[in-house]
Amino acid sequence: MTRLVFNNSEALRCLAIGTLKADKFRIPYTEKHTEEKGVLFVKDEGIYLMNAYAGGKPPNELGTVAFAESYDPNKDEDVWERSRQAVGGDDFGEFIRLPEVVLRAIVMRQLNKLIIDMNSESYSVEFE
Repeated sequence: MTRLVFNNSEALRCLAIGTLKADKFRIPYTEKHTEEKGVLFVKDEGIYLMNAYAGGKPPNELGTVAFAESYDPNKDEDVWERSRQAVGGDDFGEFIRLPEVVLRAIVMRQLNKLIIDMNSESYSVEFE
């Protein structure tokens, strides 16, 4: 099992604020959208959460890319190999639904961390 920790950083707060304001969210690898609020959980050059809302500026310009602790290619060494070992070799993007109460708690700094535990078959999300 791999445990990925996303600290309540300014990037995670910006992501939560944008997600709260949006009403339409992309489902990865499809042309579908949903009104359920959520973020994209991504593995490519690092492991991170990014905005799933449709339209607007790219996530890196909005400050809405929140890297998992120790998986930021701008700060951490050998991220590509460690990301591969942590969650597998294939890149992916997965929509993760986040209730408004959780998003508001992130914005208000009432939560310190968003944690994703995953194995080869499933993942779970918890908060501290």
